[in-house]
Amino acid sequence: MKNLVTFGLMVMIAFSASAQDPRPDGVTGATWQFGPLNRWAYTHIREILPTKDIPNDYRMVRPLKGLSSAAGNLDIALEGRQVQLSAAMDQNYIDGILVIKNGQVVVERYAGTLTPQRTHLLWSISKTVTGLTAASVAADGLIDLEKTVGDYVPALAESGWGKDKLRALLDMRDTSNWNEDYSAPDSTVRRQDCADGLLTGEMCLDTKVIGNYKFLPAVGRDESRFDTFIYKSGTTDVIAWVLEAATGKRFADLVSERIWKPMGAERSAAITVDVSGFTLASGGMVATLRDLARVGQLMLDRGKVGDQQIVPANWLDDIFNQPGDPSWSSLRPEGTAPYYRSFVWGVGDGKGTVQARGVHGQIIDVSPSTGTVVAVFSSWPDASGGAPGVGGAETDAVIQALKAAVN
Repeated sequence: MKNLVTFGLMVMIAFSASAQDPRPDGVTGATWQFGPLNRWAYTHIREILPTKDIPNDYRMVRPLKGLSSAAGNLDIALEGRQVQLSAAMDQNYIDGILVIKNGQVVVERYAGTLTPQRTHLLWSISKTVTGLTAASVAADGLIDLEKTVGDYVPALAESGWGKDKLRALLDMRDTSNWNEDYSAPDSTVRRQDCADGLLTGEMCLDTKVIGNYKFLPAVGRDESRFDTFIYKSGTTDVIAWVLEAATGKRFADLVSERIWKPMGAERSAAITVDVSGFTLASGGMVATLRDLARVGQLMLDRGKVGDQQIVPANWLDDIFNQPGDPSWSSLRPEGTAPYYRSFVWGVGDGKGTVQARGVHGQIIDVSPSTGTVVAVFSSWPDASGGAPGVGGAETDAVIQALKAAVN
């Protein structure tokens, strides 16, 4: 009888949770990426798109210290006035923030439909995880960064990436003619969305759903881009294909074996899969906020977890210590020397601060000088903001205010 009562309570709790989290009307393949429906969709990707597991290992979970005493809200100095973190999150469509200081969680707050147990779309933070995975594979001698894409994937030999070395791809300095304009329906990044079957509707009426194994080889070359940083999501998907070819394993399994399990992830992640079975390394991962913060801590700890070096320390040191990209002279904030290295953004503040970033407001801020990691999930209405006072600068201001508050 006791077991029946317990089972009944579990069913009631499960029903209650689902009843409080209904699927909004209008969520389709054409609408899920954009506000306001994206706030629900980003925490329910696996109900919308096909995915493949990135398993964790419950025996290897490394608990985050300080969770029980972490602040759920606090005052921060923003734009010359004191505001509560909760208000700043609401203003900026932020779904969750977690701050680690000197290895201890000091702030954790959720909003929207995000919870500690629920995964959220990483968008292009997936690229940073791809880079860390590539580092592990390279450390085992399975890829050589001085070899070309065509050396590993003959199907890409005549593509825009075929003649480029892997080192160039990791820094987005390849010669593909990829166009990353999210506002242009005919850009390569939007055509890829449609060719993958991950975006549908009027924007995709003239694009066949063929998947990345056919789409990527058709991307052309632009020799004028040689050794010049130009952001291109497809470049990360090419690296994932190279990793699969070099190891004989699926990309999601590589992430699980080389990063997610040894990192001590609390929960399994997942990654979206297109119609051909290609896993979207450029922006398809989903994970919990706590595990996102673990990725940042892994970077801060120079790739070491406990006594195990899972990402080479020299790979992380190379990312933290770049001198800056002189070609960014017209774009850099005053007094900084920003750069892009191994799918990570260097702030160039002279303190080694780096960030992983994704559209719609996904950020990991890693600050070696202060021992701080800030992990942020958001659901901005569009890729670059989409509402007054919402965007990268405003979310970064929240991050800097939080760092000041805990340091």
